Amino acid sequence: MPTDSPGIGGNRASRAAPGATIGGRYSLRAAVGHGGMGTVWRASDVLLRRDVAVKEVVLPPGLAPSDRDSMYERTMREARAAAALQHPSVVQVYDVVQENGRPWIVMELLDARSLADMVIEDGPVAARAVAKIGIALLGALEIAHANGVLHRDVKPANVLICADGRCVLTDFGVARMPTDVQLTTPGMVLGSPHFISPERAMGQDFGPPSDLFSLGVTLYTAVEGRPPFDKGDPIETMHAVVEDPPAPTSRAGVLNDVLMGLLEKDPARRYDVATARSMLRELLAGPLASKAPAHMMTDPYAVVPAQRSPWQPVAPPPERPTGQIGGRAMLAPGESLTERLSNGQPVPAAPGLQTPTGQMPTQTWGQQPPAPPSGGGAVAGLKRRGGDLVDTVRGWPRKLQLGVAGGLAVVLIVIGFVAFSGGDDQPTQPVAQSGGPSSAPSAADFPTQVHALRGVSVNVPKGWKRAGGGKSVYYDYIDPDDSGRKVRILVEDASSKATPSGFLAAAERGLKSNSKSCPKPYKRVDLREGQIDGRVSGELEYTCGEERHGVWGAVINGGHAYSFFLTSTEDRFAASKPIFDEMVRSFQLVAN
Repeated sequence: MPTDSPGIGGNRASRAAPGATIGGRYSLRAAVGHGGMGTVWRASDVLLRRDVAVKEVVLPPGLAPSDRDSMYERTMREARAAAALQHPSVVQVYDVVQENGRPWIVMELLDARSLADMVIEDGPVAARAVAKIGIALLGALEIAHANGVLHRDVKPANVLICADGRCVLTDFGVARMPTDVQLTTPGMVLGSPHFISPERAMGQDFGPPSDLFSLGVTLYTAVEGRPPFDKGDPIETMHAVVEDPPAPTSRAGVLNDVLMGLLEKDPARRYDVATARSMLRELLAGPLASKAPAHMMTDPYAVVPAQRSPWQPVAPPPERPTGQIGGRAMLAPGESLTERLSNGQPVPAAPGLQTPTGQMPTQTWGQQPPAPPSGGGAVAGLKRRGGDLVDTVRGWPRKLQLGVAGGLAVVLIVIGFVAFSGGDDQPTQPVAQSGGPSSAPSAADFPTQVHALRGVSVNVPKGWKRAGGGKSVYYDYIDPDDSGRKVRILVEDASSKATPSGFLAAAERGLKSNSKSCPKPYKRVDLREGQIDGRVSGELEYTCGEERHGVWGAVINGGHAYSFFLTSTEDRFAASKPIFDEMVRSFQLVAN
């Protein structure tokens, strides 16, 4: 069924009620989705005796009458434009009616769930299925662009995977004709910063290549389980979209080239529909060819095997994975960004800070977790965050400041709303003050080798196998005789206000939230301050479950966080601790 992704304007109360009749023929039965611009209802067409989806358009409160009328007229234009699109991968618009002075859009009802829900609930999607989803959505965008329509909001929440395997692009209700005046709403700014194209983020003219960039982000998110430019807040993410390369892929495999082609910053060099589709078809005929027997092949429009209809009674679903899939960009099913901010909940930490085990995460270069508030709890933290965003944007190039100025204003308005709407402040946990790395250990009594990369020189065990590097933020050295014992050196961007203890406290939140990488129960042994290389440092010691033990040190210098940790099984930790002590003793910041 068509559903809207939650956003800042999401979950507003509907003005209609079950049993109401719209346009003299559509009887509302139950609300099945809420979004920033209204509610989607399951309804019955009493004339044709079929089930339909009816989108009730509800605008944000406080709009001037002229703005409200303009938005309603725009909605009517867009609905008419969407109704002209005929393609198996475009949700079909049946009718547009006026009721109580407002437009209602009547669409086909689909037994489906969104690609966003699939990624959050089930984890990354198989590469073959993602390739087929890509071909389906390329066809939808091709027909839309041929009719002069830009979608403007291609993202996993607007991609529906039906029970029969069909893939459909929905919510052309935020699409616009290229000649229309652009209108930005809070939901659009905060709902989709990870999927916006660089040219749109900078306020430049855009066209069909902009939708193709968003498609690239969508496919990347599906196969990797996380967006390629996730920085934890909308403004920093928009900056990364414009300036930073995508995070290296770890699951995409043969899809990597086509993803990078769609994520090209320059719209003139970005892959077009024909190029991307040709590459995906070649992959489906070659490396991603189906191994299923002929009688098990799906029909041409199915991207996944047909599933049982969600309207039929089913057994209770199996327990869902406990780890948050999709990084900070992907909200939980039914959760809106408004709810997360108003509840004062910390945003889940980045994947790279959730995995101090033998597992190898993928992490975005320059990804820095937010430092915890020094006092005042959630409300004060949000206030400080607004100031930090302003300071951050001031340091950007002038053209980028102008491009995101509107979005920053919206962010600060939202933060102000949350800050002054109440809520209990939560005291921060005090940092234990004790010895720590300031007492220099003696030189190692085991063979070492020097790691000297990215401004860091530090001794690590000789003969341990190196991994990571390239575009990653980390380097691993793994015990060749015990893959569960390793050290990791990380270099990440840090704000001017970050502290070593704050960095490690943020890393700790990531450890607590990822039971797969750090089995529960997580337990802090100590978090203390000291000195490394003559600089103030922090040291976090922790355990994961009954089997894992780790220790993590960090310093902040020159806009970067330099950290390293050791992790091993509990029974080998005492014997392994001298390795960490040697890293503390030998650690130096050097010129690149």
